[in-house]
Amino acid sequence: MLFIGNKKTVDLLKKSMKNNKISQAYLFSGPENVGKLSLAKIFSRSLILGKPLDFKTEERNNPLDLIILGPEIEEKKGIIKEKEIKIENIRNAQKDLSLFPYEGKYKILIIDNAHKLTLSSQNALLKTLEEPNETSILILITHEESKIIPTVKSRCQKINFSLVSSEEIKNNLQVSEELILFSMGKPGLIYKMIKDPKDLEIKKDDLEIIDRFSKIGINEKLKIAENMAQDLNWGIKRLEFWIWAIRINILKNSNLSKFFNFRTIEKIEKTLVVLKNTNVNPRLTIEKLFLEI
Repeated sequence: MLFIGNKKTVDLLKKSMKNNKISQAYLFSGPENVGKLSLAKIFSRSLILGKPLDFKTEERNNPLDLIILGPEIEEKKGIIKEKEIKIENIRNAQKDLSLFPYEGKYKILIIDNAHKLTLSSQNALLKTLEEPNETSILILITHEESKIIPTVKSRCQKINFSLVSSEEIKNNLQVSEELILFSMGKPGLIYKMIKDPKDLEIKKDDLEIIDRFSKIGINEKLKIAENMAQDLNWGIKRLEFWIWAIRINILKNSNLSKFFNFRTIEKIEKTLVVLKNTNVNPRLTIEKLFLEI
């Protein structure tokens, strides 16, 4: 997967490697699908193998000294969601991290979606952060930085990521204008839409639903809500796409803006906060949103 954009971030990591000023812990923070995990892997491989950052070599097998941890997916009562990263997972990873490197100078642990770490998991990480091994490096990746406790954040070097401009995407990826538009500044979404065309079709369907939402009856609204709630992670991403699409139409002052407004966006954002941070019934929560719009 080609990493593009966020040049300042890349330059910062290159400079730290050139000056041999490598931190024991990093916090890669920014929007989803902008390449945080991809760059973390590239950075880790370079440190382990003692080579410059390589954006061209296709990643096939990770080095033995690279450990990647993330939330598992579970299905419960027809709802698909990410599980929390529990303390047992952290302790097992810490055991691996404490071993002497097999190949290179470092042993590196990447924790993807680190906001899924439980409080006890984050506190367990403090031992690694407070008593770092010279040969170990920790990289936390998140798009919900507020869920990382201050004591963990304060011990990490923060590396910021931002959305990628349409121009940068266009210059680096030979894809259609439609894919660029639907990526919302997130190159990772383009790869997902190419890999699974159904992803692109759902976005087109959502645009069509948004366009006629003012004329949709209650039963259809409830059916759409039920569909979104079946896979909560996917439903959340769809609602985030709705925010983007509605904002674009408001800014363009399209006919759609006569029905949707910034208060609509606010309602969707509040619903997303509830869906992401509580154990509410997803279907009822989305139904409530659609009936209020």
